[in-house]
Amino acid sequence: MAKKFQELVKQFTTLRSYTREFLIYGFKSREEITLSSPRTYDNERRRIESLLHEYVETQTVNNKKIYRLVLPANQADNPLHVLWQTKSFTRNDIFLHFVLLDLLAQESAFTVNEIVQAIDDYLSLFDDDYLIDSLTVRNKLNEYTEMEILRKEKRGKQWLYSLNQQTEFTAKQLQAIQFYKEVAPVGVIGDFLLQRYDTHPSPFCFKHKYDNQTLDSDILLFLLQAIKHKQRVKLLKTNGVEISLTPLKIYSSCESGRQYLVGLQSGRLYSLRLDYLESGQLLEAAENFARGQEKIMTAEATSWNCSFTARKPVTYEILLHLPEHYLYKRLLREKRQGTVEMVEENLYKFSIELVDPHGMEPWLRTWLGRIVRINSTNRTWENQFWTDVKELNSLYGLEE
Repeated sequence: MAKKFQELVKQFTTLRSYTREFLIYGFKSREEITLSSPRTYDNERRRIESLLHEYVETQTVNNKKIYRLVLPANQADNPLHVLWQTKSFTRNDIFLHFVLLDLLAQESAFTVNEIVQAIDDYLSLFDDDYLIDSLTVRNKLNEYTEMEILRKEKRGKQWLYSLNQQTEFTAKQLQAIQFYKEVAPVGVIGDFLLQRYDTHPSPFCFKHKYDNQTLDSDILLFLLQAIKHKQRVKLLKTNGVEISLTPLKIYSSCESGRQYLVGLQSGRLYSLRLDYLESGQLLEAAENFARGQEKIMTAEATSWNCSFTARKPVTYEILLHLPEHYLYKRLLREKRQGTVEMVEENLYKFSIELVDPHGMEPWLRTWLGRIVRINSTNRTWENQFWTDVKELNSLYGLEE
């Protein structure tokens, strides 16, 4: 008899890697994926199909089944949050979960011995010889205390455990959680909170939202805690390489949705994509944290994104023809540390000092057709930019 397939997973890192390979980069065949064995490939594919069955579409092309993730437009919720609700458990885990919460729901505090005795009394009602030792109970109590499901306090020489009271939210607070769970870091926590309540459907819709950011919530929370406590970290990248640095700041791109960590390593600023990080480990206190914050503030003045280099900054002046007022307002909103100056009616000069102009290119290309002239001493970049524009025009048959 074939073993029944189970949706539950032991480690989120495996599910995270396959979800990215399947749904973010596009479903790959067994031969294209090198993460693990073909059997694991089949198990993870079925698991993701089961968890996201409402959003995964299939199509057969040349006798080959193709999968793709289709998320509804203007959605109010992140379907990928469901991935965080998958976890394996043992018989003891599931038994203790319900028995402990039922016992501690009496709003009283109990010692470990009192809890063990209550569990023994409960088990005596069954005919089998199923027993749970006190060490297992103690470990589960400490685990739930760390998760803040339980509260632990010392009275005399004994530790007492009680149930943490559930926080009650008003209707307006619940609505605020509905908004922030989609736009704030680690928003899946807000999703978990809402599941405790019978709330109305979210009134919010989002034009630009990056659902795949939730796959990095675990490593993001770890890094934010390290930054808060000013500690160095050792990070393991998805390619197996380890790196130690002082984390300073997290950047989130409003253009691509990618998230980056910027840290200090050997006196230089170093940036890493969060989706390339697998896990992290806290190290000693970061004595160079304050110096790193000073360096990053200085570097931000001449950087478009988190690509920091040691090159000398260059001033770039872009002359734009903007007859529509909303385009001028957009330029003011998106100029970052640059400045905008009106040259004459409908003609504006955007000036910015950068060490690396390549990060500005995707944004600058959105102004094609509005750019009158570019002035800078970086002729190599400027010539390459216009060469790329000409090649683009030729692809669409727009040569003059």
